[in-house]
Amino acid sequence: QKDVVLDGLQQLGCLHLIPLGDPPNRHPQSELVSREARQALRYLLAAPIQRRPTTATSQYDRGRLIEDVLLIKHRRDQLRVERDHLSKAIEGLEPWGDFQLPTDEQLGDQSFWFYVIPLRQVSQLPSDVPWTIANKDNRFAYVVAFGESASILPFPTVELDRRPLSRLRQRLERVADELEELHWRRVAHTRWLPALRQDLDVADDRTAQVAAAKGTLDTDTVFAVQGWVPHVAADDVRAFGEQHQLAVTFERPRPEDKPPTLLKNPERVAGAEGCVTFYITPGYHAWDPTTVVFFSFSLFFAMIIADAGYGLVMATGLCIFWRKLSATRLGRRMRNLLLGIISVTIIYGVMLGSYFGLEPPVASLLDSLRVRIGGQPMMENQNAMMVISVAIGVAHLTMANVISAWQKRRSLRCLGHVGWAQLMLGGFLFGAGKTLEVNSLENVGLFLSVAGAGAVLLFSSERPLATTNLKTHLLRLLDGIMQTANLSKAFGDILSYLRLFALGLASAQLAITFNELASSAFRSGSAGILLALIILVVGHSINFLLGLMGGVVHGLRLNCIEFFNWSLSDEGYAFQPFTKKAKT
Repeated sequence: QKDVVLDGLQQLGCLHLIPLGDPPNRHPQSELVSREARQALRYLLAAPIQRRPTTATSQYDRGRLIEDVLLIKHRRDQLRVERDHLSKAIEGLEPWGDFQLPTDEQLGDQSFWFYVIPLRQVSQLPSDVPWTIANKDNRFAYVVAFGESASILPFPTVELDRRPLSRLRQRLERVADELEELHWRRVAHTRWLPALRQDLDVADDRTAQVAAAKGTLDTDTVFAVQGWVPHVAADDVRAFGEQHQLAVTFERPRPEDKPPTLLKNPERVAGAEGCVTFYITPGYHAWDPTTVVFFSFSLFFAMIIADAGYGLVMATGLCIFWRKLSATRLGRRMRNLLLGIISVTIIYGVMLGSYFGLEPPVASLLDSLRVRIGGQPMMENQNAMMVISVAIGVAHLTMANVISAWQKRRSLRCLGHVGWAQLMLGGFLFGAGKTLEVNSLENVGLFLSVAGAGAVLLFSSERPLATTNLKTHLLRLLDGIMQTANLSKAFGDILSYLRLFALGLASAQLAITFNELASSAFRSGSAGILLALIILVVGHSINFLLGLMGGVVHGLRLNCIEFFNWSLSDEGYAFQPFTKKAKT
């Protein structure tokens, strides 16, 4: 019954197996399908053109297919190398013309030597040596000399292919024809992709069953399987046990257990799960930061792009690929993430009043939507933007510490995290009060900072508080004092958010600069109009790509490094269900 049960559990696809016997290889090499088969599959999947899958499976021969596909791959690789050599040889021979060198027997001790000499040095050629100029261009003379050694002329020689130019061109033509024929043979084989993939999936499923069988606990009459299962799938496992007359027991995870992490979020924000697991898989007993990362990453990306026009370009691209992204579950998640990012980018760009670096007309609707601080547009008030960036950093890291405090709510350690949140918020309010000369704000900030420092000092230790041992209390105090080293870390992490303003300002200034260059070229007339168009297209394309890279890299960095360092201390491992890959 063991094979039947394992096959059923694999069909159920909701169990993360825990080995009870010898630990199996998690990714064993299939014995049914060789590495060559996987190589053939990858090669066909990479084909630029793919045929419609066929249903005539009676003509499908996996062995012959794999052999022919790999033969095509090997031959194409050979021909591409030969084509490159031929092209280089032809390029080198073209200035010299089409000729056939005599054989070594015909030449005896003499040889032809070839030199590429700058025109200004042609006058240095000696008159007592047989040489001739085969060709000239605007820079060089192509000289052929005849003698026993290359030193007959005081110039370095060049190596040429000994085959005639016409023969090289003929061979290049034949290579191109054969490459084209092999290309279409490869395309023809792509109709068998579903069948080959199904074969590989079946083999992988069988290999996974063999590995699972090695991880069971076996006696003469009984075998046992253990694994983690999501709570929502517990009824399915229970029904499976009743159907196969199996004994099934469930245990909730204990604090000392380390179950795998299965992130589960609504589809509208689940696209950010990839942003989270890109850096770390949260531990089972930690929290899921996906929702926070979804919104914070969208905001950070928007602040770095800092232009509604670029946001509209991204929106156009999303509309073009909307249907294709909606075809799969992973694509829908990516679509929703892009929708959130683009929406915030456009809204933030409208607030700044930046459209490809241009400002909206005065007294227009778009101008009325601009946010002004102190009578100035946001981006022009640099001091205000720096304060806003720091405020976002304080809010983000304060939230991280509040979340950490909630995670530790069953111990006094949570007060230490609350203390850090108070320190960050209090320090910002104290600085803002000093700058704005608002005594009440300054006093609130000072109170929060002092209270937070006290909480960090007294409640940052994991040692027990309810004890009469003086040494333990002194060690607790020492643990709190050691936490003062994190003051510089907190200060640096908060200042890291200034990159939001700096990169946004750089993007805006680059856009304005390209517009000014294009405007100057346009005013010159005639050819300047074309030059202006080129400057606009190329300049804004470069700025847009730089903004995309900066938005992704620095948007992820602020979440995955600064934010996670204060809110995620427990790293876990991903839930990997024992499931079938092959379609039944």
